[in-house]
Amino acid sequence: MSRQDESKRQGNISSARFNLLSSMVGGGSLSLPLAFHQTGNMFMAPLLLVITSVLAQQSIYFLVKAGIYSTERRDMSDNHNDPLDNDKKGTASYENMASQAFGARARVLSSVLVFACCFFGTAGYAVLLRDMLEPLVDSVVVPPEGTGGGPTFSRNLAMLTVILIVSPLCIMKNLTALKNVGAASMASVLTVGLCVAYRSIECQLGFTEQHDNDNSDIKENSESSMQAFPSSMKMVLDAVPLFISSYICHFNVLPIHNELRCPTSDRVTQWVRTSMWPATLFYYVIGLTGSLYAKCTPTGEIQGNILLDFDEDDPLLLLGRMCLAMTITLAFPMLVIPARDILVRAVAGTRCGRRIIAKSARKSSLAPLDVSDAMFSDDEGPNGLTEVHFEHMEVAQATHLEEPLLAMENRSIANTAPDAMRDDLDEFDENRSTSRSIEQDGTDSRLLRIAAALSVFWSAAIIACSVSSIDVVWDLLGSSFSIMMAFIIPCGAYLKLAGRNRFFNQVSDGGASFRKWMVSRTLAWIMVIGFVPLMIVSTANAVYNSLSANVV
Repeated sequence: MSRQDESKRQGNISSARFNLLSSMVGGGSLSLPLAFHQTGNMFMAPLLLVITSVLAQQSIYFLVKAGIYSTERRDMSDNHNDPLDNDKKGTASYENMASQAFGARARVLSSVLVFACCFFGTAGYAVLLRDMLEPLVDSVVVPPEGTGGGPTFSRNLAMLTVILIVSPLCIMKNLTALKNVGAASMASVLTVGLCVAYRSIECQLGFTEQHDNDNSDIKENSESSMQAFPSSMKMVLDAVPLFISSYICHFNVLPIHNELRCPTSDRVTQWVRTSMWPATLFYYVIGLTGSLYAKCTPTGEIQGNILLDFDEDDPLLLLGRMCLAMTITLAFPMLVIPARDILVRAVAGTRCGRRIIAKSARKSSLAPLDVSDAMFSDDEGPNGLTEVHFEHMEVAQATHLEEPLLAMENRSIANTAPDAMRDDLDEFDENRSTSRSIEQDGTDSRLLRIAAALSVFWSAAIIACSVSSIDVVWDLLGSSFSIMMAFIIPCGAYLKLAGRNRFFNQVSDGGASFRKWMVSRTLAWIMVIGFVPLMIVSTANAVYNSLSANVV
């Protein structure tokens, strides 16, 4: 791919949808049957699922808008003499958005927050991958007697072998190149859901052998697998992080949006809605059917991973395990790449990082772009004058492009005149080189990408080799880090960046646009006010659960 193509948006709605789904739908969906079982699978659980979906969707909109606001001044400077470059790749990042909204310290905090979520998510997925491969590995290498579940040399070796195979995918420069990987991941996780639903339906129809228990409490729990409401508020607090964790994909929203071609308001809305609602439907099916399987478990309860409630010798669920292992394997790049890019940008600010970037720039021949070759053809007309021809894609965009999301009205039509662009060609080249220096954040350096990706991926894998259970980490991530990253910071940044002065500078009428602006700000405030105490209470509950488990 040429350097000119790499600087352009290459993602479509389909690739953006698969990448967002791959970031969101994965091993965490196997905990939803427990959440449905705890909160009432007939009414309260579906209601909480839909509410979480709507709030997550709205937080993504706030994140995209805040990301655009954070790069608004830079884009105005870069595109002052390049108005037809509508297809140029976006430069928004989560940490830059936080920095523009809350200051330099927020950049460090947000970088650590996103890095921690992605890093520990990678470690958790590695542990889950090892668990899914366990029956297959144990059939080849019999573990020592009394080992049970958890890490062994052979299981860790199998996990590390898979990680070695998938490592090259984590070196990709952007997420659009992984669109086929995202499609395969979704096909695999859908197969897992169908396997769980099939076995659960068999259980309800009486085709599955049910366990007889003398304990009356267990019998009562087994017979009451259908319930509308939770038995206690403690159950709701335990389940809320599971619902929230199922919709965490915000660390990849801005990178995907940066790649999306023609990111108009309608196209962004279509992309988000066609990603969130199919995921919600899948979550509902696997959550409901999985929770109903409690009728056929020995204890009448559901474990945090629904696959652990099925027999290891079940051939159908063995297929499900392998598909889940495939889903986890293909989801690794979606977690590693955001953490890798944060690490690369941090290293790029050091003296050593700047030297590496300079060497990469010299090898890539980063000379000023020949705009005449890129945007114009020098065919002479009948009068001996040079005729200007625009590329077909850019003409199509100029004539059919809808109003971009949060488009700035100060880009006058006069700037689109080709004669003016020809006259100011020298100034354009100067701004172009300035833009390049801004974009040199280190992600163009293949050496830095390889070093950062391997450091993140393999350090997480090494940690996973010594971890027997990741439940506590999932609980803490879902109750604290995820809420802050996915809801509090995006809503707060939107409120800070989409101020009243900015609004009246861009919108001239005080009617429908003003009401829409007020509704958005009110909703953002409600989400901030609601999620801050929820994060505190959920984190306290997660710590309490952890301490209680250690005491027992």
